[in-house]
Amino acid sequence: MRLPLVRRGAAGKAGADAGDRAATPGAGSDRIALATRISAVLAGVGLIAVLVFGILWFLALHGPGAKTAAARDDAVVAARQIALNLQSLDYNTVDKGLDTWEQSATGRLFDEIHKNRQQYADQLRKVQTSSTARVVDVALADFDPAAGTARAIASVDVSTTQNVNGTESVPVTRQVRVQLDLVRTPDAGWKAASASAIRA
Repeated sequence: MRLPLVRRGAAGKAGADAGDRAATPGAGSDRIALATRISAVLAGVGLIAVLVFGILWFLALHGPGAKTAAARDDAVVAARQIALNLQSLDYNTVDKGLDTWEQSATGRLFDEIHKNRQQYADQLRKVQTSSTARVVDVALADFDPAAGTARAIASVDVSTTQNVNGTESVPVTRQVRVQLDLVRTPDAGWKAASASAIRA
């Protein structure tokens, strides 16, 4: 009696396919689990990054560095206005102009302006000149927020006219560089304790 022939190659292949199919579900589960773990790690890293960024942002807005930056900005703004005030004076409104000078000053500079105020007014009325300033640039050369002091350098364009026999002359503009030693006063903010021209 003849026994049926079995093709071993075919049988082996069928068995291997069956084995692969049996192994596939487990491999898929492993990949899903791995992907899940990776996603969880990335989510954790992302959360940490968000928290760190939030802390840095808060410190930038409210930390000591932010207060120092704000104080520096205040000093720059004040220096710009003071430089403008001290380089502007009109013989038609000289008393008002000198009031502005005094309001911009403190210490020795205030004393000097106040002491010589009448002399400045008389001289300006005599020559009948008017000066108008425009601040080109201002920067702090020194700044000590704890001490409440600063040193500013300002570049100012000053246009001057003179009344000659009732006629205003053509404006003459020159650029001056001024050094301002600033002091932060308790009630009135930054004021100039001294002012001097910087010669080229």
